[in-house]
Amino acid sequence: MDYPFDLSKLETLMESAGVSLLVANSRHNVRYLTRGYYYHFHTYSDRMGTSRYIAFVGLPRNRVEDSFFIGRKEEREPFRGANVWIPHFVESIRGVQPSVEALIKRIVQLGLDKGSIAIEFPFFPADGFQILASCLPRVTWVDATPLLNELRTIKRPEEQRTIREAYSKVAQCIIRTFHQCREGISTLEIEEILRSEMTQEGVSFLFALICAGPGFSRAPSPLIPWKRGEILHIDAGGEIGDYVADICRMGSLGPPSSQAEALHAACLEVQNGVRALIRPGVPCGELVSTGNRLASRYEFSSYARFVVHGIGMVPYEPPECTPESKRPLEAGMVLSIETDFLYPGVGHVKIEDAVLVTENGSEGLGDAGREFQVI
Repeated sequence: MDYPFDLSKLETLMESAGVSLLVANSRHNVRYLTRGYYYHFHTYSDRMGTSRYIAFVGLPRNRVEDSFFIGRKEEREPFRGANVWIPHFVESIRGVQPSVEALIKRIVQLGLDKGSIAIEFPFFPADGFQILASCLPRVTWVDATPLLNELRTIKRPEEQRTIREAYSKVAQCIIRTFHQCREGISTLEIEEILRSEMTQEGVSFLFALICAGPGFSRAPSPLIPWKRGEILHIDAGGEIGDYVADICRMGSLGPPSSQAEALHAACLEVQNGVRALIRPGVPCGELVSTGNRLASRYEFSSYARFVVHGIGMVPYEPPECTPESKRPLEAGMVLSIETDFLYPGVGHVKIEDAVLVTENGSEGLGDAGREFQVI
């Protein structure tokens, strides 16, 4: 069986956590564990009546043949049509309570109604957990979030292809958006252009943080125009198959000032210096300390900010990158690297890149447009 995740790693993580059953219900983890399946009717909203749609993926430890999916009875055919590997589809009617009751019944049937079960604490509805806890008093509940985050840390080749496509398309959409701008265009209008570009590329628009200098507000607004002689940054996120691409690029309406050019050049120097270090075995903390050191060597360093974080289906997923982190990089990890200078009188200058850790080093994702886009 070709599972969409590393089954051996999952079993090891579950054993280390001491859990006999893992239950996922967040959209991103349901899609991850099923190789992309999620009931299409609820693609954009899970609201329904007085409750909400909720699906469960249940994975018993060392009993993959007993894995189950709980969903609405109307989705049995879509589930089957998606060729989901999970052998048991359990019907429920819409709403949290019926779905949780179906989950309880399945847990009892499998003889797992005592011991430890991992559920997603940040995503499990409170009303559902009240039912769960009262009906299964012998169960110890454990948070599945760290376990699932760790399971997703190393991206499989098929995931890498999706992430690579998402970053490439988002970068191109940002570039095209810059070149459709005109003097006086509002940052809200810029957001709408970007949203349209992403839609045409088959990318789901997530957000756009758009900052027209010399101010620092990044909320798109009909009241903030992009004026000649000013810089502008577009820090945007889009997704394909729930895999997030998040990058920032710079533009200038007319030639940028010498100060803006110096700030932009510093961003690239810091980014490139950190990226040159990335390869398997390098401690995550070394990236952070190097970025902070490089960003501190300029006369305008007091305005600097540097961040590295993991990204995939979730921004800021593992690996955790802090100055203290000794965790070594591994091939298949994806990192987002950000350098900012918030400089008074010029604005918010920022470059954000993404890098895939490879067996021999690293690969930039969506690297197009890192230079100033001069309009």
